[in-house]
Amino acid sequence: QKKKPSSNSKKKKSKKKGDEESRTLRISTAKDAPFNYAEAYRSLRTNINFIASTEEVKSIVVTSAVPKESKSNAVNIAVSLATEGKKVILVDCDLRKPVIHHYLKMGRHREGLTEVLAGKAELEDCISKFKDVRISVLPAGAIPPNPAELLSQKRMKALIKALEDNFDYVIIDAPPVSVVTDAAIISSYVDGAILVVRSKFASIEAIQLAKKRLVDVNAKILGVIVTRYDAKKSTKNTGYSYTYDYHYGEE
Repeated sequence: QKKKPSSNSKKKKSKKKGDEESRTLRISTAKDAPFNYAEAYRSLRTNINFIASTEEVKSIVVTSAVPKESKSNAVNIAVSLATEGKKVILVDCDLRKPVIHHYLKMGRHREGLTEVLAGKAELEDCISKFKDVRISVLPAGAIPPNPAELLSQKRMKALIKALEDNFDYVIIDAPPVSVVTDAAIISSYVDGAILVVRSKFASIEAIQLAKKRLVDVNAKILGVIVTRYDAKKSTKNTGYSYTYDYHYGEE
């Protein structure tokens, strides 16, 4: 007789399934993307372009206060900017738990940022082009034992400068800034930072700490993206209503 799976094994399977679902990404420019979802990124793109036209902003780091705040917004920010014909590169600087390769189905074992910084590969050889979403991508590469030390090298600053010289926008995905120092280090090299905050998820203290760490390195905070915000419920409670829901982030 076949043994019935234990309750523990069921929990493990469901947990694994949940992890996979949490790593799925809806591209904002896809034909089946909900209007409110696509409109939110169009608005964000407009705001970034406005800032870039009035200030020198080409490189932007996307970080969050704590993990699981839908920081994958970096992908859609890059894709949205590219729809206007901008030359955009997305860089995965999360050298602890990289996920960009998963979202874009690139395969985990590809040479990327780590190999470039370690002098084991050339930058141009590690950049992949995605014609369907019109962006270039530099994956994280192998996970190093010392991410913060690797990112602190002068080579990292020079790499960002090289990308700025060859692209209209350099969008950098980084780990949560209140958890590790990586995002703060990168923020000191780039033109601006965007903080992602998941609605009713991170504590006020964590968000304040994230802001403080960015301010401490003189990072220019361009704005905050609130993800998973229930616009319908909010407008209903306040007595206002619109023809569409206006919010940033993943559903």
